[in-house]
Amino acid sequence: MDAPITDAEESQAREQIASLCRDIGGDGCPRCRGEKVYRLGSGRMRCKACGYTFHELTGRFMGVGGLGCAQWLRLIRLFADEIAVKECAQAMGVAYNTVYKAYDALRQAIVCRAIDAGQIRQALKDQAAGARPPVFGIMARGDWVFVDLVPDVDAADLTIFKMHFRLKTSRVGSVVYTGPIRGYLGLVSCGGPQWLTPALKARDSALPLDEDGGFWPYLKSRLERLQGVSAEKFPLYLKELEYRWNHRGQDLAGLLARVGLGFMPQNGEACCRS
Repeated sequence: MDAPITDAEESQAREQIASLCRDIGGDGCPRCRGEKVYRLGSGRMRCKACGYTFHELTGRFMGVGGLGCAQWLRLIRLFADEIAVKECAQAMGVAYNTVYKAYDALRQAIVCRAIDAGQIRQALKDQAAGARPPVFGIMARGDWVFVDLVPDVDAADLTIFKMHFRLKTSRVGSVVYTGPIRGYLGLVSCGGPQWLTPALKARDSALPLDEDGGFWPYLKSRLERLQGVSAEKFPLYLKELEYRWNHRGQDLAGLLARVGLGFMPQNGEACCRS
């Protein structure tokens, strides 16, 4: 377990988060959006316009779960280092469910920044309501990879493509991926065991994704480490790994702190500030 957080560390973390909030915007009053606020002796802030008392994480998804500023920054570092939920909870001395929800919020924050975020969120809602799982296309451009939702294809279509159009497929557990199609290196979907038809259970060889040597082997190794991921959570993991790949070699913890702080509820929906 990490050493307990001191008052000095919490104060330093609070100032760091306050600085990030000012940089990305939305550092005013979360109730009336007033910009004139002042700090109290307790460390909290108060709005001059409406008198509301709050702290840096109030009104943000990062404010859920009761974690302090220093705890959040520590958790983000562990997430950036790909430490599993159980090990993170043990290291921080907090409940497993607290870390699980925090990790999930960070993944949702990453999805929220995607160009097709609205489509992905709608696809997840449709899937929760019984629709077939979504399909994503993988495209590489130089050192960058793009994982796009393919809106007019779902998991059940992959069997049709294979049987009638000879599209090669392979899989990692319940995650099915394909050969090139529509300008993508391949399509990928996690439909769960119920969508693994006999055709999709059979693994073809020599798929370009396997031979690319870039993003896909990186993603496959992490799927194998997870030893299975649910169909409902797969899009979140997929977009997380796209983000990690495209920001490799950078200060990922620092970037994720901005992403997490910019993830805010607005009018009943999640929105992101840059």
